[in-house]
Amino acid sequence: MMLCCVHCVLTSLRQTLQEGRKERGVDIHLMLTNIARCDVILQQLRHSQHDPAHKRALTSLLGSLTADRKILTRKIQQLSGAIPTKEAASKGDGETQQDDSKMKEKRGRQLSIEETILRHSDVTLRDVVGLCDAKQALQEAVVMPLVFPHLFLGGRKPWRRVLLYGPPGTGKSRLAQAIASQIQSTFYCVSSADLVSSWVGESEKLIKELFTHATNQGGRSVIFIDEIDSICRQRCSREDEHTRRIKTELLKQMEGADNSSSLERLFLMCATNCPWELDSAFLRRFQKRIFIPLPDRESRIQLMKMHSQTTPVELSGQDWERLADSTEGYSGSDLATLTLGALFQPIRDMQQAQHWRQLTDGGFTPCSLDQQGAFVATLSDLPPDKVTPRDVSVSDFIKSIATHRRTVSAEELAKFHHFTHSFGDSG
Repeated sequence: MMLCCVHCVLTSLRQTLQEGRKERGVDIHLMLTNIARCDVILQQLRHSQHDPAHKRALTSLLGSLTADRKILTRKIQQLSGAIPTKEAASKGDGETQQDDSKMKEKRGRQLSIEETILRHSDVTLRDVVGLCDAKQALQEAVVMPLVFPHLFLGGRKPWRRVLLYGPPGTGKSRLAQAIASQIQSTFYCVSSADLVSSWVGESEKLIKELFTHATNQGGRSVIFIDEIDSICRQRCSREDEHTRRIKTELLKQMEGADNSSSLERLFLMCATNCPWELDSAFLRRFQKRIFIPLPDRESRIQLMKMHSQTTPVELSGQDWERLADSTEGYSGSDLATLTLGALFQPIRDMQQAQHWRQLTDGGFTPCSLDQQGAFVATLSDLPPDKVTPRDVSVSDFIKSIATHRRTVSAEELAKFHHFTHSFGDSG
C-alpha cells in the first residue's frame, strides 16, 4: 500500500515538473490538480507513520507543496479575465514575494526548533549519582506515563511541568539527558539563545513554534529549557516591551497545557541556578519544584571514582574516605575538575622526572633514584610511544584539592535552603 502511494506521488510530481518546463501552453490547472493529489496522499502517509524522522520529512514536503499551490493559484487568478496592468502585476508579484518571504521565515523557525531535538544520549539514570528523590519524581512524571498509560487515568494525572533548581554543577542538565535516553519520544533541549532573538516579534514566534512543533509529534514530547531564569525573571515597570511580550507568550503556552487535551502529551522541564529570581506567575505554574542539592559524602566518593575509572589509580578505602572529608561542599562539576587535575599530576611529574626504569613490556616509567633498575634520563631522551605515567595516588588528589576550591559559597546554599523551605521539594 505504501509503495503504491509513493509511486503515485512520484508520478504526479514528475508530470508537474515536465509541465512546468514547457515554454508555452503550460497547463496550470493540471499542475494544481497533481499537487492537490500529492497533498492528500502525503497527509495519509504522515498520519500512518510512527517514525519521527519520517514524519518531519513528510511535513517538510507538505509545506513545500503548500507554497507551490499558493503560487499556482495566484497565477490562475492573474490569468483569468482581462490582462492585468503593469501596476497590478507589480502588486501581485509583491504579494507573492511577501508570501514566499513569510513561508521562508516560518520554515527557518521550524529548522531552528528541529535543531534543538536531542537525537540520542548515552547518559542513563544509572549514570546520575545520588539524587534518588529527583529521579523518582521524574520517573513518575515522564517515564511511567509512557510505560504504564493505563495507570494515569481519571484524576490521577502525571506531572506536566517540573522545575529543577540548585547550585550550578549538581546534575540538573545531566538528569534531563538521562530522561531523554530513557524514553522513546521527542526531546527538545532548549536554552535562551534558541528562543530569544534580536528581531522584534521573532522571539514570541519561536516560543509558539516550539510548543506547536512539540504537540504535533507522535507520542509524548519533552521540552527541557535550561537557565529558565534568563527568560522568566521577575517583571518590573522598567523592563522594555519586547521582554514583556516574550514572558507573556511563554506564560500563554505554559497555561495552554491545562486548557487543551492535545497538550496532555507535552511535558515541560526547566532548570535554573537562581529560582528566587523567577517571576511568581511562572513559579506557580510548575507543579513540582525539586531542589537538586550538592552531592553527599557517599555520592562524592562515587563521583570521583566514576571520573577516574579509566585511569590506573592506587587508592584504598581509607584514602577515598579521606578525600570525601576534604571535599565537603564541592559540586559535581567541582569534583570532575578536581579529579581531572589529579589525573594530570603524573603527566606533570613525567616532564620533570630525572630517573626512569624499564617495564616488562618495554615501556619506561618515572621512578626514584634508589629504585632497582633506575637510570638517569629526561622525557625528551626516551621514545615518545614508550613512556608510561605512574599510577595516580592519594597525594595527587591532595595537591589538586589545594588548587581547586569549591565554587558554591555558604551564602548561596543558605538562599537555596530558604527557597526550598518556602516553595520547593527536596531532591
